[in-house]
Amino acid sequence: MKRVSSILFALSLIGGAAHADTQYSEVTAQLKYDSTMLQTENGAAKVLRDLETQAERACRKVSLVSVGLAVDEVCAQDVLFQAVDKIGNSNLNDQYAASHYYVKTTSERIQLAAR
Repeated sequence: MKRVSSILFALSLIGGAAHADTQYSEVTAQLKYDSTMLQTENGAAKVLRDLETQAERACRKVSLVSVGLAVDEVCAQDVLFQAVDKIGNSNLNDQYAASHYYVKTTSERIQLAAR
């Protein structure tokens, strides 16, 4: 089992639908994966599904707008982008390219925070 870490700023919505203040908070995620599974496409697909689940869990926030827990999709995209980039496996990259969380680069949030 290996781990990959991701630190980013997630968007938290605070307030009701009519009055939503946006506020960024730091998200730190340590995602676990089995590197031996990356040797095959099927194994890489399972690793990606596990990484997606872990990213969603890390990016889940209490939302008064949707009344309950909501996944910050941009946060999950950033976490996955960083994880796949750090892992650097071609089978995983191929699976990631077909994922609904696929992005070509990190969000503007990350780019702004890095300045």
